Amino acid sequence: MYLAVRLCVQRTAFRYLIIGAVLCGWLCEAAGQAPAPAAEPLDTVQAEQEAVPAPAQRPADSSRTALLSPEENLWTPHLDDGTRWLIKSDIKKPRLYAIAGTFVAGDVIGVIQLTKNWYSTSTTRFHFHEFDRDWRQHEQMDKLGHLFVTHLLSHTTSQAFRWSGVSAVKSIWLGALTGYVAQLQIEMADGFFANWGFSYLDLAANTVGAGYAVLRQRHPETFGGVRLKISYQPSPARKQGLYPAYSDSILDDYDGMTFWVAANVHDVLPAAWQAGYPKWLAPFGVAVGHGVQDSGQRVFHGTRELYIGLDFDITKLPTGDSRVLKITKDILNFIRLPLPAIRIAPDVEYYGLYF
Repeated sequence: MYLAVRLCVQRTAFRYLIIGAVLCGWLCEAAGQAPAPAAEPLDTVQAEQEAVPAPAQRPADSSRTALLSPEENLWTPHLDDGTRWLIKSDIKKPRLYAIAGTFVAGDVIGVIQLTKNWYSTSTTRFHFHEFDRDWRQHEQMDKLGHLFVTHLLSHTTSQAFRWSGVSAVKSIWLGALTGYVAQLQIEMADGFFANWGFSYLDLAANTVGAGYAVLRQRHPETFGGVRLKISYQPSPARKQGLYPAYSDSILDDYDGMTFWVAANVHDVLPAAWQAGYPKWLAPFGVAVGHGVQDSGQRVFHGTRELYIGLDFDITKLPTGDSRVLKITKDILNFIRLPLPAIRIAPDVEYYGLYF
C-alpha cells in the first residue's frame, strides 16, 4: 500500500490504474450486445403502420430471427486454441466480470511490482526519450521485449474474451486494445522519470505486437504458422549481481533473453502439400532468434547475437478435444523449447540444446 501511495504522489503510472478500471468496464459493455433502440410513441407507430403497407409474412424459420446452431455460429477459419470462435456473441456474464476483475487486479499488482523494480529513481516533468539513445540501448532488445509482451497480452486476453462468450471478431479487437493500453500505461509512466522518458520506439513496438496478434487471429490460414517466442536463462551478469538496483529484475535481464520468430513448416505450406506431409514432422519448424551479450552494465555497447535453430510446435501434440489442454498448449507455445541452434553472429557456434 505504501508503494502504491508513493507512486500516486510521484505522478507516475498509478493514476493510470483508474484508466484501466474504466477500460475494463467499457470492455464489458462493448463485449455485450448493443442496447435495444428506444421505443417510439404509440401514436407514431400506428400512423406509420397505416401509411406503409404490411410486408409479406416472413417464414417462422427466417435467418434473421432463427437462432444459429453451434455449427452455424462457428467462425472459420480459426486457430485451434481451445476457445470458442463464435460469429455472434453468447456472453457468459459471470465469466466476463471475472475477466474484468482479473484485469484490474493484475494491473494493480503489476504497477506495484514495477514500482519496486523500476520506479524508485528521481522524477521530473513529462518528457520524451532521446531517440538515438533509445534506439541504441541493449541492441534493440528492449523494443523486441515490448513487441513480444504486447503481442502475448493481446493474444491471451483475446482468448479470455472468447472464453466468456464474446464473438471472434470482437474478442480479437478487444484483446488487442487491452494489451495495447496495458503497455501504454508503462510508456506514460516512463515519461515522468529522469532515467527514461516517453518512447516513440516503445509505442511503435507495442503497435506491431498488438497488430500481429490481430493478423494471426483474423488470418490464421496465412499467419497462423508463424509465431513469436522467447527463451530465457539467467545471464552471468544477473547471477553475479552486476546490474544496477533499478534494473535488477528478470524483465531487464536482456543478456539472458532470446526472442524468436518461429515458422511451422507444415502450416506455412500450401494446403495441397499439407495433405501428404508426414505427421511425425508436423510439429517441427525453423526459428530465427535475436539476443545480446554484455549489455547489462554497458547498455550502449552490447554485442548483438543472431541464431537459427529448430522449433517444436507443442500445439501439434495430440491431446484429444480437451479445451483446457488446448489453451494450455497454445500459451506454452510462446516459449521456445531447448533444441539445437546455431549462432551465426557475431561468430558461428553450434549448440546441441539452446534455451
